[in-house]
Amino acid sequence: MTIRAKELGAAILMSAVLAGCSSSGSRSGGEAPSFVMTPPSESQIESSVRQQVSLMLEAFTPIAGQALPNRSVLEAYDFRDFEPIWIKGTSLDMSIYKLVDTLETAQSHGLNAVHYHIDTIKEYLDLPTPSAQQLAELDVIATVAMSSFAHDLSNGRYEPQLIDPNWQLDAPNKDWKNLLFLDNPSDMVNYLPMLAPRQPEYQVLQRWLVYYQELAQKEGDIRVEAGVPLTMSDEGPRVAQLRARLVQLGDIRFSTRKVNEDYFDSDLRSALMQFQKRHHLTADGAAGSQTIQMLNVPLSERAKQISYNLERWRWLPSQMEDDRIWVDLTDYTAHIYLNGQSESMKVVIGKPERKTNVFYGKMSYMVANPTWRVPHRIAQENLLPKLQRDPNYLGKHGFRVFSSWSIGAKELDPTTIDWQSIDPMKLKYRFEQAPDDGNALGAYKFMFPNKFDIYLHDTPAKHLFRETDRAFSSGCIRLEKPAHFANLLAGNSKKQVDSLNKARQTKETTVISLESEIPVYLVYFTVVPNANGMPEFRYDVYDRDPLMEEAMGYMPFHPSESL
Repeated sequence: MTIRAKELGAAILMSAVLAGCSSSGSRSGGEAPSFVMTPPSESQIESSVRQQVSLMLEAFTPIAGQALPNRSVLEAYDFRDFEPIWIKGTSLDMSIYKLVDTLETAQSHGLNAVHYHIDTIKEYLDLPTPSAQQLAELDVIATVAMSSFAHDLSNGRYEPQLIDPNWQLDAPNKDWKNLLFLDNPSDMVNYLPMLAPRQPEYQVLQRWLVYYQELAQKEGDIRVEAGVPLTMSDEGPRVAQLRARLVQLGDIRFSTRKVNEDYFDSDLRSALMQFQKRHHLTADGAAGSQTIQMLNVPLSERAKQISYNLERWRWLPSQMEDDRIWVDLTDYTAHIYLNGQSESMKVVIGKPERKTNVFYGKMSYMVANPTWRVPHRIAQENLLPKLQRDPNYLGKHGFRVFSSWSIGAKELDPTTIDWQSIDPMKLKYRFEQAPDDGNALGAYKFMFPNKFDIYLHDTPAKHLFRETDRAFSSGCIRLEKPAHFANLLAGNSKKQVDSLNKARQTKETTVISLESEIPVYLVYFTVVPNANGMPEFRYDVYDRDPLMEEAMGYMPFHPSESL
């Protein structure tokens, strides 16, 4: 996506044009404007469309953080020699009313319907005898609204890099442009909903968003009062509140079976454990303070969280490769899809102060028994302080030091360097750790070259995989079962299998090229559907949701509003 910064003049122009649009349709006592004498002709309308396209597109200028596809609107009108899209002869095509209905579904995708000028379009539609200019304005605004919604539904409305510099995964497609060149507006409107991501995860989350929105409107939140933890065999009104909240959130399915609502039975415990699991809480079946706090998160807040993740899905490619590696950062898991099979294993990701970037790459080779060339930042922040405490640290841990990062740099004796006097910002040395049992990369690293110098690798710190939250690395991704992962990559290739086995025997550093590149996705979601189709709300380890809230300018859903 490309974006132009918001210009104050353009914003003023936009307001002026829209104000003019509204005032041109104002009526007193239901009477038609006196200046409309006769219906406009087709040639008058077409001439006005040609004049209005440039003016209206300038008014609807892109706003920082958003991508409005106005150039494509201009191309579509030019392709039609500026014939109107929504006006046939001198009358409106009825599909424009279906367009309005479709635009009003924006909220069900976590998009703000106000961006698609629905109220302005309706004001034009209410005009009893619109002029040629008013019809032309309506035609262009409706097309801008449709194309903007098509783009946003397909690619996402917001620029991910402007929201979060660490988010570099953005795969815009041009599929949405096709609808602007369909034969008639009816086909355009029918094509519009099909532009939403087709991934099952998106569709499931989208249904849950609608559910939470409707629930907030019709019922509001059922709250569980704070108090002592609720456990099996407890009785009282707080147990009834707990049961009612779990019914509301879908963890207890509606049943005609008569139950004692005030009694904490085994079914209630099972439902509570399910709730705890999908909110990444300890699933002990007791409603303690942390669980009650999570139960009482407002429905409107949950709807906002889902909307952020729907936008994240829209930043992904419209189609995924069958063979791919999918590293789910918030679940600390790598999912491997190869040759029609799928496996998963635990990972360790970057700590919050050294976030693992979100991006896409292509794995092209792996290295057995790798040498670790210490990244400059890690050398400054981690290695130098250790050397200043213990000048013999390098020798004890198998490190070599070189005079610079240049090719052919001279190897130095670390005991001859005054480490205490070195300013971290002026550190010029290159450090390398030889392949051995203590090497920070372990026995394997898996490379998908990228500007962040991030890769997957083994680790000697196996104990970290026993932790639930595993954000401990300096940005790279550590694999729980690297040897097995290497076997999966080698597959049935005799050449790769032989190279891998030889490297394991000799312990020599060996580069093994893959026969074909494998796509690697590093993704970040704070809400995902679990195996049962329920929304799983995860800990936002990198605090990315507040960035989404600020950028999207999310308007909270109020129960008094109609959908």
